[in-house]
Amino acid sequence: MTSSSGFKEGNFLWLYFGSDSLYLDTTRAPVLLGSGGWPNYDLVAPGDRNGDGRVDLVARHKTSGELRLYQGRGPSGEGLGDNHTVIGSGWTGTHRPLLTAVPDAGTDGKADIFATGSDGNLHYHSNLSGSGVVVGTGGWLDFRSLS
Repeated sequence: MTSSSGFKEGNFLWLYFGSDSLYLDTTRAPVLLGSGGWPNYDLVAPGDRNGDGRVDLVARHKTSGELRLYQGRGPSGEGLGDNHTVIGSGWTGTHRPLLTAVPDAGTDGKADIFATGSDGNLHYHSNLSGSGVVVGTGGWLDFRSLS
């Protein structure tokens, strides 16, 4: 199964495809997903967040902390830059400085999110509600990125 990831370039959002060898797939051209407002968002590519078998995109508005799910509708990234569903609030850079997504750290078949907290801990979020589960204590505010 090949992977995909989003890449912001100014106001543009592009989808690049990965290959089975874990390198960039040079046989498939990148797909333009969106052409406005993307610098205002932090992006994570969780894989399939909603369980429908297609890749999704999660975007955090840098100012409001609103967490949005952009659902993929097809194998070539269809829908990833279109309509969204708000799936969380309060995910500001102050409250949750860093975040990343993984395909499925739990057992529910859905992608999950790990985020650092203003409390200095690492939090695991499977359902994106509440404060998550602390899985790493202390020192996490010293990190510059999660992947």
